[in-house]
This record gives sequence, C-alpha cells and structure tokens, in this order.
Amino acid sequence: MEIELDSQAVYVNTGGMQWQDGQPWLCLVHGASLNHTVWVLYSRFFARNGYNVITPDLPGHGRSGGQVPETIDAMAEWLAALIEKVGVDGKLALAGHSMGSLVALRAASLDRLSVDRLLLLGTATPMPVGDALLNAAKDNDMASIDMVSIFGHALQSRLGGNPVAGINMLQSGIRLMQQAKPGVMHRGLSACNRYLSGHEDAVKVSAKTTLILGDQDMMTQPAGATELGRIMGAETVLLERCGHMMLAEQPEQTLQAMLHALS
Repeated sequence: MEIELDSQAVYVNTGGMQWQDGQPWLCLVHGASLNHTVWVLYSRFFARNGYNVITPDLPGHGRSGGQVPETIDAMAEWLAALIEKVGVDGKLALAGHSMGSLVALRAASLDRLSVDRLLLLGTATPMPVGDALLNAAKDNDMASIDMVSIFGHALQSRLGGNPVAGINMLQSGIRLMQQAKPGVMHRGLSACNRYLSGHEDAVKVSAKTTLILGDQDMMTQPAGATELGRIMGAETVLLERCGHMMLAEQPEQTLQAMLHALS
C-alpha cells in the first residue's frame, strides 16, 4: 500500500494481509540501499500468523519517495511518524537489519513510541564503515556493491549455498543493490558510520531485546554487539554458517530466531 507522509509517498508492504483489530504489530526495517523485499519471507509468515505487519521502504529507497535522511536519528523520527500515521493501537515489535537495526534501536529509545519487543539483526554499535567502501559508494562505483557482496556473505554463501534451489544468492543481492538510486548507498552507510550514540540510546530502551547475529559476519562482527547486549540485558542468538545477509543466507534459522524472540 501507499501512504502519504510529509507530502511524500511511502510504500508499505503488509505481507499480503489486511491489518486486523486486536492483533500485535510487527515493523520490519531494511538496511542501506535495500528495500522491503528482503523481508518477503518474514512479512508473509508473520502476517499469516497473528501479526499486523508494517514493512516500509525507507525514504529514497525502493518505491518510497523523498531523499534518504542523513542521520540515523532522522530515520528513526521518520519511522516513528510512520507508525503513528498507520495508527498502531496495540503491542508493537520492531525488527531491523543492519542499518535498519540502528534505526529500530534509536526509534525504540524515543518517548513517542511504546515498543514491547526489539529485534536487532546483523547489528553492531558503533557500526563503522571503511573509507574505501564510503568513497566507492560516494562515486556510485560498482566496487561498493562488490565489497558489500563479498564481505556481506559467508564463504559458503558466496560459493552458491542458497537454500532456495535455482536462485543465485550473490547475484540476487547484487541486482537488488543495483536498483537503488545513485547516492542511496552512500547516504545510508554514512549515517551508520556517524551514529555513535547507540549505547546511550540503548539505556533508554525498555523493550525486551534480542540480538540475532551471524557467526561469520565480516561487516558487523558479533563482537561489535557484545557491549550493546550487556547494556540492554539482551538475549543473543548466533546463527551458524551465516554472514551479514542472514535474511537470505539462513532464512530458516533467522525465522526461528525471530519466532523465539517474539514468543
């Protein structure tokens, strides 16, 4: 569906189901230069298993209009405004992957939202981005997509270990990032690189929190979330044979971890 927010069109996927009164809500937030389609398995599953699902394309991403906000704080305020616009009237769970995990963390710390569950996938605080990747993304160089693809996937994933037969995981991810508008990846990665208040925001979060991490993640290494987990008293789930792109690499492990976190 399309929603107007701040005079801009926002695309929101609902998992193919209409929202129902009395059900809890689940908002799924994608990462830099990606869009709602990375959550297709999860949005469809939870929408058919008792949740009202909100899976937006962030500003400037996918089918949403506008420009990518320059900071994680601005993205979180935008997400809070979207949730208010939708009219969420029950328990709310936020789940975010990579950049989306930082947006979800910051949004959960805001007084204007009441978040019951927080799921942070492929997260780290801080989340530094190397100059080589930032510069390539700034130039809209294909090298930026190559770097994210190589470092974002575990070895077996790069060799073709897609659990869905007949689909090349690596090339699917590359094509998805190629569809992003010029500058989108750079603005997203820059926002991640500049977000340094994660631990301060974590102290303000009252939601029960689960960290879902890949054991072979080279972009947000599991050790980078250790202090965050300690501060939040979070449960940590470590996915086996999994890199940063866990939504595609280990869909069943990821789904089961999310089910456990939401139970």
